[in-house]
Amino acid sequence: MSGQLDDIFAHIKPVLYILSDSSGETANAVVCAAAAQFPDDSIQIVRVSNIKDLETVSEYFDENYIPGSACAVFHTFADGVLRREIRRELDFRGIPSIDLLGPAVTVISTLTGEAPSHEVGALYRRK
Repeated sequence: MSGQLDDIFAHIKPVLYILSDSSGETANAVVCAAAAQFPDDSIQIVRVSNIKDLETVSEYFDENYIPGSACAVFHTFADGVLRREIRRELDFRGIPSIDLLGPAVTVISTLTGEAPSHEVGALYRRK
């Protein structure tokens, strides 16, 4: 049986979706850094940028996701409400996801006692 599983996984290329309310550069940098730990061409990266609402995500996955396929979502959304809605949508579909921005914003807010601005693309506007 092990030989059969090896053959199956040899033909599956997992898809890592990058979702962002801006360009997706931040998430892309993190995903590419992680992917660099694996052989070239091990995964496919698909970036979906400028997402402003849950409907956009729902429609995208209705059209592009095959249930049970090997995939995960990495995302960076400045708006906490949108972040939670998207997380629920992905959980409902059984798609693993990682919030790359929310936990860091929460920690910094706790340490500084300040509320985050929730500004989309804030990192790239400061340069």
